[in-house]
Amino acid sequence: MLIPIPVVLLDAYFETVPCNCVLINNVQGAYLAARHLIRSCKTQPGYLRSSYQISNFAERSSGFYKAIRASGMSSSRSIVHSLTPSMEGAYADMLEIIKNEEELASCYFADNDLIAVGAIKALKENGYRIPQDIGIVGFDNLPLGSVIEPALTTIHVPKQYMGEAAAQKLIDLLHTPGQPPTKTEVSTMLVKRGTV
Repeated sequence: MLIPIPVVLLDAYFETVPCNCVLINNVQGAYLAARHLIRSCKTQPGYLRSSYQISNFAERSSGFYKAIRASGMSSSRSIVHSLTPSMEGAYADMLEIIKNEEELASCYFADNDLIAVGAIKALKENGYRIPQDIGIVGFDNLPLGSVIEPALTTIHVPKQYMGEAAAQKLIDLLHTPGQPPTKTEVSTMLVKRGTV
């Protein structure tokens, strides 16, 4: 006999499994980032996308291209580089892009802060000024972003609020079992710093 145990997934969602979840609104966050780049740089932003395929990054890609289309730009004109989603990996990948003299955009949205920071390190080591030559917006608002120079413009994810919402949902399920599963999406916020 199975004992029903309440479950709330945090930052994960499975379409085929009906369960409660609390998620980041990745589409909205990437849209905010791309729109900020378009308004600030007055040019078509590039995309530093993760080489790993996970739902969060797919949703961020959707939000990025949604903002591109909303501004009247062509999605196919964006310069896209695929980077490993770690600082060290993104740094090595960006060094290779620079070494191969691939075309660079004047500004980029990065799938996460680790990609952004690794790319910034490689670009700065090769004489590019941030943000004068290349602007970058990350995603996650990791503490690391506020201590690099210049500090990283990023998308803030309210992690504490997400945890509180998930915990509250668990408490609700314990008090009122049998509720239908809910999907809660948490909004993000643009944090303007020095990289744009």
